[in-house]
Amino acid sequence: MEITHIKIYPFDTGKIGGRTRAVAEIVLDDTLLIKDIKIVQSKTGGLFLSFPKRKSSAGNFVDIVQLLDKDFSERVRRVIIDKYKEIMQI
Repeated sequence: MEITHIKIYPFDTGKIGGRTRAVAEIVLDDTLLIKDIKIVQSKTGGLFLSFPKRKSSAGNFVDIVQLLDKDFSERVRRVIIDKYKEIMQI
């Protein structure tokens, strides 16, 4: 499965105490669009991804999208973070 398109929507919630730095969307194999992937800055300064979630009837947040293959998951993470850094010139 190949990542055929990436779009990053940067914004900074740091001024209001948030840690979300951007929202991304990716297209896989020109067939599947995944939206609302958040790029979040950790307390130590690193960046990680938060995939779309929904609130369950029990009040917990449950992932809507899960990447099951560890290598593919790491590749998606690296491509999105690298694109964000390129756009932000970090």
